Amino acid sequence: MQYTTDVRIIRLMCTGRVDPTMVAEAFMEGADGIMVVGCHFGDCHYISGNYQAKVKIGLASKALGYVGLNTGRVVFNQCSSAEGDRFVSQVTAFHDSICAIGPLGSAENLSLPALKDRVDTARTALASEKLRWVVGKFTEFEKSGNKYGEKFTAHEMWRTLDTIVIDEIATHGILKEMGKGAASVVELARRLEIAPPEALKYVLALQRRGLVGLAGVDGSTPSYKIVERPARAA
Repeated sequence: MQYTTDVRIIRLMCTGRVDPTMVAEAFMEGADGIMVVGCHFGDCHYISGNYQAKVKIGLASKALGYVGLNTGRVVFNQCSSAEGDRFVSQVTAFHDSICAIGPLGSAENLSLPALKDRVDTARTALASEKLRWVVGKFTEFEKSGNKYGEKFTAHEMWRTLDTIVIDEIATHGILKEMGKGAASVVELARRLEIAPPEALKYVLALQRRGLVGLAGVDGSTPSYKIVERPARAA
């Protein structure tokens, strides 16, 4: 098999082992594109590994897209070990598409430090327990249903994931910005490029959870800060 030397192959026992955070971390390390190639549905030695991989890569693509990464940089494909020509074709097509998009940061119109900072926020969100739980239940809820026997379509599951991704990215983005110092809702909205009412919604939710508190009031504008939690006794 012959394909471009720009490609670096990482072999795995199963694509189901690819964690969404790994995709984000690869871009933080400077990769221009990531293609995950799994076996065909029905051929997985681990039963549902390739189904899980498709969901995980789709989730990573959505989260990274929300923070500004060109989603054409993340692709999931399928190929068997006997389809060498198919694999070469997929690699070549992906390489050509990445060349068309350009180096990391070019299509996003962001400096590399700025883009990687956003990708880091997505990585943190992708590691959240809430997203991991939904991803873990995706195939089960679609094929077998929940404990009440209710089944959900892929569209319904992705719609749920979309909402959670947006919430988790905004939440962790706010916490990251507050980690730099106290800030008002208007400042947070400007930095994160979201509407002030949306920023306020997330700040108040964090305040109810005891993660954020009032730092002070400048005129009629309150500012908020991260609440330092007391250290646990040894």
